[in-house]
Amino acid sequence: MNGVSLKRPLSLIAAISAVLLILYELIQIASGQLYQETLNYIDGTTLIELGIMTLVGVFAFQEQLDLKAVSLTLIAGLSFIFAYEALYKWSFSLAPFRGVMPPSELRPFVVQVGTAATVLTGFADRLFTLKKWTFVWLALFVLLWIFWLLVGFPVIKGELVHPRVIPIDFTRDMTYALNRATKGLLFLTYLTFFPSLRNVKD
Repeated sequence: MNGVSLKRPLSLIAAISAVLLILYELIQIASGQLYQETLNYIDGTTLIELGIMTLVGVFAFQEQLDLKAVSLTLIAGLSFIFAYEALYKWSFSLAPFRGVMPPSELRPFVVQVGTAATVLTGFADRLFTLKKWTFVWLALFVLLWIFWLLVGFPVIKGELVHPRVIPIDFTRDMTYALNRATKGLLFLTYLTFFPSLRNVKD
């Protein structure tokens, strides 16, 4: 492909950075380091997903201007991260159904929602599109999240945030797997926004 070349320096830098990030995080995870302490304990699998999304983006948008391709990829990545964080934060209060979000949490929640909404920029230009698989992955994500809430929304620390409707005792490993599965499904949903790589010209 000619999409990531010296003629497209920003895409090239983004692609190289993504590959290095993926390799680094795979090594970290293999050595037992699941979280990046310097990045406020972000999970390594999230960084791998961002790396994959970056590679998909710069190749999928290689027919666009170099800056536009990287910008759209960055928008998708940021929206993915903050959409998940916003939903995670909302799930603690389930406002307005079970309570009110504390004022100290409201401001970051609004920022997260606003950042997640930047993905609309790509749809406004018709460069992001909804596809059949978008709805498939999104539906699975919603169903799994609802299940998470029904089992009490357990968190990694071992606490239950809400009363359980479905009486299942989650271990730390089970909670981690559930957390990663929900984010993985949202990640797959976001990947479908990009143009299909099969339609990209060599």
